[in-house]
Amino acid sequence: MRLVERMTEKRLRALTKTTACGGVPGLIVRVVKLKDGSLAKYFVLRETTINRIFTLGRYPQISLAEAFKKATEWKVKIQQGIDPSEEEKALKASLRKESVRDDRLTFEQLIYRWIEFNEARGRWNNPSKPKREIWEGFFRNHIPNSIRECPVEELKAEHFAAALSEKWRTMIDTPERILSDARQAIDWAIRSELIPPMLNPAQVKDGKLGDLLPLVRAEGGHEPALPPKQMPLFFAELMKLVPVSQTARCLAFAILTAARNSTAREATWDEIKEIEGLWFHVIPRARMKVKGEKIPFDRKTPLSPQALDLLNMAPRINFDKQSFIFPNINKGSCSPFSRDSVRALIKRMHDKQKKIDGIGWIDPDQTHPKTGLPRIVTLHGCARATFNTWAKDAKGYGHKTFSRDLRESCLDHRNESYQCAYDREQALGDMREVFDAWGRFCFSQYCP
Repeated sequence: MRLVERMTEKRLRALTKTTACGGVPGLIVRVVKLKDGSLAKYFVLRETTINRIFTLGRYPQISLAEAFKKATEWKVKIQQGIDPSEEEKALKASLRKESVRDDRLTFEQLIYRWIEFNEARGRWNNPSKPKREIWEGFFRNHIPNSIRECPVEELKAEHFAAALSEKWRTMIDTPERILSDARQAIDWAIRSELIPPMLNPAQVKDGKLGDLLPLVRAEGGHEPALPPKQMPLFFAELMKLVPVSQTARCLAFAILTAARNSTAREATWDEIKEIEGLWFHVIPRARMKVKGEKIPFDRKTPLSPQALDLLNMAPRINFDKQSFIFPNINKGSCSPFSRDSVRALIKRMHDKQKKIDGIGWIDPDQTHPKTGLPRIVTLHGCARATFNTWAKDAKGYGHKTFSRDLRESCLDHRNESYQCAYDREQALGDMREVFDAWGRFCFSQYCP
């Protein structure tokens, strides 16, 4: 008998066809194509002893772990002559009769309805980072059942304060993202008359929750960055890893193009384009932090000779119609590298350098709020803060003076209303001069 490899969450998310889950005989993920072209995934249990197929639930409403547990329990009941499907229907019916709470919108139900509403309007159209997946992580890691299952109209600021106060004090941006979305979702529910009018319990500014959350916040709101004078040595060490590490190549490309984290990790080959004999990384505005409703053109980053060499040496892998420049191929699925992969690479580089100089790759101006130790640099800090610090200091680093507007354009910082109103293209010629100089500086201590 052929053994089926046990399904993982990562592989499950990438599935495009019906596949056995392994682990529990007969447990299958059935993939169904919907009318809108999207894929729905259902856990089903095929029981050959009685020639029946039971539907356990749709993913992700039922998680992979829950499906394994449910399938195991149902197989035991089937062996005992019990129909678990009918038993579940009877239980749900009795619960509906016993409690009117089922008729009220819970916080978890609200969040998913709010996401569906906004996605239908064209918001959050980045397929590599769906809003629903982000909130599945929030529910899994940060939000207790006391909030998830609570009817929205019964939620109080005290509930959010009890759940998030410690995270508010120690984490930099996750609590803000959770509370911002929660506030918007509850406001939408009130406007849509899904719940009665009420004071928004997730309102921080000018709200009761703002009085309950700690005043002390995590230090170091900015990503740890490397002092520019250390960048050439850091880059020389990084380039030693590039031939054997796609994560290292991704980090190097991000630094050379002053890219945001996801912009670099999720880059695809069809975004690398030649325009009038010159090469650019053309990033769809939907993938950028500042979206198309504010800026009417896609982001174009001129590629320095060093960045082009990095791409020319990269293996081209087209896997399951995915064309990521820096693919993470794992157990039959292809995806971008995670933030944790890049973070782990920098940590290994830091540990190695610390054995040499006793310091490692740290931001000398930032310390960890809990340990008091210096913070290790990050992709975002090196690619953007280090780049900007270098670009501002013409005399200190021996390059041409670059205006503030030009530096901001290189970083895709375009929030002022007058810029958004009148800009129709980037200063690509001037930007190329900046990135060429940055590439030369980064490689100034690298000897192949």
